[in-house]
Amino acid sequence: MRLPRFRRFVAALLLLQLLATPVAAGSPPPPPSPRVPPPPAYDSPPPPPDCLPGEPCAVYPPPDPPPLPIAMRVIYAPFYVTGLVLRYGVYYVLVAPFEVLGRALAYGVEGGVKQEPDKR
Repeated sequence: MRLPRFRRFVAALLLLQLLATPVAAGSPPPPPSPRVPPPPAYDSPPPPPDCLPGEPCAVYPPPDPPPLPIAMRVIYAPFYVTGLVLRYGVYYVLVAPFEVLGRALAYGVEGGVKQEPDKR
């Protein structure tokens, strides 16, 4: 009696899967929309000439910005110093000792250079 019940169960599962597959698949995707062409390129007018045609033009970098006022320098100074202390302090206190230790362990006492015997 156990075997027919199991076969019915398997048959019901297969039938359910057969019926559920088209529902799960859904409808086919819609056709792709027509592509819109990119806008036409336009030519910008050339910049006005700084020199006469046929002569070489000198190109200079832009001038330096004016220095900050004294009040802004005073306000900015603590932040600048804090940034320097954090940047270089962390490197030289935490990172550099481990780099030196790693090199010392890797190269040994000679530092990776073999010493030549003294020729006296």
